[in-house]
Amino acid sequence: MLGRTARYVLVLSTLLGAGCTPELGDVPFACESGGVCPEGYSCQATVCVRDGATPTSRRPKRVAWINPPEMFWLSSEGEGATLIVNDGFTPGARGIYEIRVAPDGKLSEPRALYTYGGGTISSAVVPLPDGRYGVVLVRFPNVESDETTLELLGIERTSASGSTPAVEKLFSTTTPFLGGVEPPYVGAAIDGTTLNIAWTLPSGGGRVEVLHLEREGSLWNPTWKASTNLPPDVPPLSGDCQIFRDDGGLLTVRVGFESYALSTLDPATAMGGMGSMAEFVPTSDEPLFGWKDGVFAMRLGDFDPAKATYAVSYVFAPSTGMPTEDKGFVLPETTTPFVGTPFEGGALVTPVSRDPNLPTIDVAWRSPTEPLRIVASVPRTSTGLVFSARAFGLGDKAYVAWTEFYESNMDLWIGVSDLRRGGMGTLLGRSVRARAFARPIEGPRIDKAQGQGAP
Repeated sequence: MLGRTARYVLVLSTLLGAGCTPELGDVPFACESGGVCPEGYSCQATVCVRDGATPTSRRPKRVAWINPPEMFWLSSEGEGATLIVNDGFTPGARGIYEIRVAPDGKLSEPRALYTYGGGTISSAVVPLPDGRYGVVLVRFPNVESDETTLELLGIERTSASGSTPAVEKLFSTTTPFLGGVEPPYVGAAIDGTTLNIAWTLPSGGGRVEVLHLEREGSLWNPTWKASTNLPPDVPPLSGDCQIFRDDGGLLTVRVGFESYALSTLDPATAMGGMGSMAEFVPTSDEPLFGWKDGVFAMRLGDFDPAKATYAVSYVFAPSTGMPTEDKGFVLPETTTPFVGTPFEGGALVTPVSRDPNLPTIDVAWRSPTEPLRIVASVPRTSTGLVFSARAFGLGDKAYVAWTEFYESNMDLWIGVSDLRRGGMGTLLGRSVRARAFARPIEGPRIDKAQGQGAP
């Protein structure tokens, strides 16, 4: 078998021998980390890039699988943003990885922050006030244990080149283990020195608990917790938690990954241990973000079996008044935007597209008072089937990460785009488990008048 260098030489020799001047393009070949590229190219984030070229997207990592909830954006300590990825399925490489992204799109090599061997771990990541990453882990037990563990780790952001980041356990609690293949996803939201964690406890038919942690010295301790039962349509091991925090502090908790339900919790009324978490209300739409003033959700329409696509619309259901719906969008069967990320009083969601081929990864913004609009686009340099994506707004840039299917693996791609701010008010003036593409069935929509609305 020819080596990579030999293949490059063979290709170039063939072209030159035929009297051709080779034109390889800006990103002609994939390369492994530190791999060899043709003359005039360098290996950048596993892809050979022509010297002086600025590709619109880069591929930093090939993995076995990344679940949609396991990608997290944070501001970098300097310029740009940082993507934290939980690679929980690649043999020999399972762990939490950091990738730093510059405003011009250049990437750092993936750096392992925390590695683990067997088993499966779900995660959530927030920035801690002391500058570290706050990594919340829910792990299934080993063979000697009968408990599921939730941990909060503090992981340093900066460390000497080649050294392992320091890791400190800041909080831990357990719940009885009742079986399953992987732990439900965990959600976290931070506000200064207070951290709220939502996770599912499968005992007693299943319930969701929100832990309110506050910083006390070097550790974090729970000062109160709130809990409510899962709805009947969400089994305990499907109680995947996502937690949204609006600018007023209201928490909205989403559970489910085929059937969804929402609950709200106001921390201002939950002090002193008297949790007042609202009962979960089911919805057949796929909630993307929640505020006190309403819920932003994705609605699936007709499925086109010939094109393997769904018609998609985006719904805003206000706390009072009639819902509004933006129609005319489409997504491939394999693609889900997962949830939104907060930005300037609203939320960024991606991919949102009218083209089923997704030639660009488009980012939309919606707020309780402003309509849906496309605010950024990253042209793709790849042609794989898009699985999921997460966007992050910082300054005048949108940072976007997405995953694509590649044979039996997945590719992680990252791109940066300018935010289109003109005429946009304050802005500028579905969860899928590994190897499953289940979509919510048709059913009652968010309808306050009939008691089907989100709280």
